[in-house]
Amino acid sequence: MGAFSARKLIADRRGNVAIIFALSLLPILAGVGAAVDVTRALQVKARLASALDAAGLAAGKRIDASDEVIAETAEAFFKANYPEDALGVPGSLSVVITGTKVTLDASASVDTTIMNLFGFDEIDVAAHTEISRRVTGLEIALALDNTGSMSGTKLEDLKSASHTLINILFGEETTPEYLKMSIVPFAAGVKVKPWDGVSGFSNDWLDMTGASSIHTGPGGDFDFAPGQSIWTLYNNITNRSWLGCLMERPINGLTHLDEEDIPPTSSNPDTLFVPWFAPDEPNGSSPSYPNTYLSDGVSGSAAVKQRSTVKYPASGVAISSSVSSSRGPDYNCKTIQSIQPLTNNRGILEAKIDSMTANYLTHIPVGLVWGWRTLSPEAPYTEGLPYTDEDNIKALVLMTDGENTFSGNSTHNKSTFTAYGFLAKQRLGSGIDTASEGESELDAKTLRVCDKIKAKGVIVYTIAFQVSSTTTQNMLKNCATTPDNFFPSSDGDALNDAFRVIASELSSLRISK
Repeated sequence: MGAFSARKLIADRRGNVAIIFALSLLPILAGVGAAVDVTRALQVKARLASALDAAGLAAGKRIDASDEVIAETAEAFFKANYPEDALGVPGSLSVVITGTKVTLDASASVDTTIMNLFGFDEIDVAAHTEISRRVTGLEIALALDNTGSMSGTKLEDLKSASHTLINILFGEETTPEYLKMSIVPFAAGVKVKPWDGVSGFSNDWLDMTGASSIHTGPGGDFDFAPGQSIWTLYNNITNRSWLGCLMERPINGLTHLDEEDIPPTSSNPDTLFVPWFAPDEPNGSSPSYPNTYLSDGVSGSAAVKQRSTVKYPASGVAISSSVSSSRGPDYNCKTIQSIQPLTNNRGILEAKIDSMTANYLTHIPVGLVWGWRTLSPEAPYTEGLPYTDEDNIKALVLMTDGENTFSGNSTHNKSTFTAYGFLAKQRLGSGIDTASEGESELDAKTLRVCDKIKAKGVIVYTIAFQVSSTTTQNMLKNCATTPDNFFPSSDGDALNDAFRVIASELSSLRISK
């Protein structure tokens, strides 16, 4: 029946059947054409939306830039993700910036292939996206090597790279609301700037009475009579206010207080900070002591002469001119620049960088732990937000140009004076009293401090500036939060690039979308 009817339809010559068939074919062709052209239009719309999203994300990251720069950034990324030879002809990009919101709109036209037979030459498609820019706070500490090996061009390179980082993070702002930075210049110790009402370091955190075991306990640095006030000796010798250099805290039981962010308190004297006081070392040339600045005043062994307080003048007594030179109780510390606590004042930070000088030995863990303390909400610096604040990021950048170092000698002290006193006092641990042993322990301390900082959620970046030692490079790589956060820099340009990359990453992290 079906086959017979089909043959009759084919053989039928009457026009009405052909007309009906032709008329029914037109909607079929239009439907097929519409499907083809709409599919192409949907492809263009998807590409348009993808390019718009890329442009929006790029624009959102330029939180500190002007509206003009944000729009230019969006335009560049839109064009890069929607090349001119792609299907469809895009129109102009619209970028509207309102407070923390960036709104982007774009359209494109698609030439039809079949539907143009029915009078439809093109199909217009559009895409729309909004990026809400929620600014995350950033607290960043720069622990910067200011040791003697950094003198000359290297220090100038460091200053230039540090300014690059500030320029990127601060953008056009001078006091951004959501950004704070601290600067910790370090060598074989650090210097705080106390009692000025600005620095945040209170004399409440200082050992004013000689209570810390650094004074007279096992491994005590000074061996003066019990209760002898370092402050009295210091002020009488120098006839000036304390310059702010600090000793590192001692080992208390199993706790290395120099590696911790434990708040100082008078109820636990070892947590208090002791002023840097390099004792007058004995006169004589066999062996020669590097820091002799007073007459011995007593006879006896070198140790007896050094611990004697008779030679220290009473207040107002004239003192040797050598105290005002490189020698004295501030031996190799007076030239260190003081720590700048967290601040959002660009001018203060830039001035601190410009004032940095290079001198003395390298104690990397000292710079690290004090960088950490400036980020902490705990005393002695309390400018940092709580670690639990989800709207705040904390980061620490450590830059050094060399290995941990001690300067050993043949005197009874076995070394020059640093924030850990003399090596002979074994402040780094029982039996550690040679330069090589001390340096190895400083390496171990560096890694322990790094682990403690990272455990608090602080992002750690490390930069090895012209460091040839594979051991030191590996130590710094292991210190960083990830291997990608470690930057070996062979020259000034590479150092500048490292600071630029770090600043760009931190700038991006501040923007949540």
